Amino acid sequence: MGYVNRRNRTIAGVFLLPTAAVLFLTTIYPMLYALYLSFRNYDLAKPFIPRIFVGLANFQEVLTSGPFLHSMLITFKLMGVTLFFQFVIGVGLALLVTQRLPGMAAIRTLLLIPMMISPVIVGLVWLFIYFPELGYFNYFIGLIGINPIPWITSTQWALTAIAIADIWQWTPFVMMGTAAALQSLSPEPYEAARIDGNSNIDVFLHVTLPQLKPVLISLLFLRAIDAFKIYDIIFVLTKGGPGDATETIALYIYRQSFTFWRMGVGAAASFVSLIIISVLITLFFKSMQKSAAAR
Repeated sequence: MGYVNRRNRTIAGVFLLPTAAVLFLTTIYPMLYALYLSFRNYDLAKPFIPRIFVGLANFQEVLTSGPFLHSMLITFKLMGVTLFFQFVIGVGLALLVTQRLPGMAAIRTLLLIPMMISPVIVGLVWLFIYFPELGYFNYFIGLIGINPIPWITSTQWALTAIAIADIWQWTPFVMMGTAAALQSLSPEPYEAARIDGNSNIDVFLHVTLPQLKPVLISLLFLRAIDAFKIYDIIFVLTKGGPGDATETIALYIYRQSFTFWRMGVGAAASFVSLIIISVLITLFFKSMQKSAAAR
């Protein structure tokens, strides 16, 4: 029996080797190489010059850099606005699409379309919508006498334009997760609440919302991680501009690495971002543990 177990483990190890090799080449090795670059002065425009070890200088520059701190502020501002509206609208839509009304299945399918589209395509679609002269937004607001708005060329409106596009794409994700959770809730608490004469708002606040809390926390965590890395839509719409009005952390890393060719600084900034994401993950698991303990 011991021989058979050892043989099975050996066979399992042989079958896992290709997966482990692919994982190492596509994930672990690039991460280790980026960590190596983060401690060195590496100019991508001069690839054959020796990469001089600079210690923590790249990390010090990133953490004391005005542009990096500005990009972090833009990232959290955009993340806060988009998550708030995605959850308010998403939960509202979930309550609507779980009602037994005619045609609701078709409406639910149509509402899921935005999240199935590539972010680059979403950016291109909204680029046409925001187009200064021929865009649909300015056309319709012009019908009611409002002057055209420079959606993506104004520092006042560019971040709002990106937030609208992101909310449009990812609100269906929150809706889908919340709707699935609503359909799995036990009916007994609702029957007891109706017998007690509670209003619909009271039932939602004191019966539905507490039961949805673990699911909403999970959705919030997933969307926060994704929103923190937002890049595609911004690159298509504004490329971080005008100026640096929409430069998030992802755009900052891109510019340092592939515009200014400072790979060491870009790698250091990416690891600072990784630390921030790790903190978010830790807070998520602590919230889940507290939620489980409360139940």
